[in-house]
Amino acid sequence: MPSRSDVKALLESLDTDKSGTVSAKEFLSVFRGMGITEADLKEFIKSIDKNGDGELDIDELADYICNKK
Repeated sequence: MPSRSDVKALLESLDTDKSGTVSAKEFLSVFRGMGITEADLKEFIKSIDKNGDGELDIDELADYICNKK
């Protein structure tokens, strides 16, 4: 299972604008060409976005990744 530091490193690599959060557009840059649409990513983000800002911060991403079984 990934550690919080692994999740932080992932977030930092995806966070191209260095805002401390990852948007659907930033996720899309990674998943482009895999058949995943921006709408799919927005829905994924919405499902784990606890504060409703439309982006994922380290806590939201870590909670999701570290608690997956």
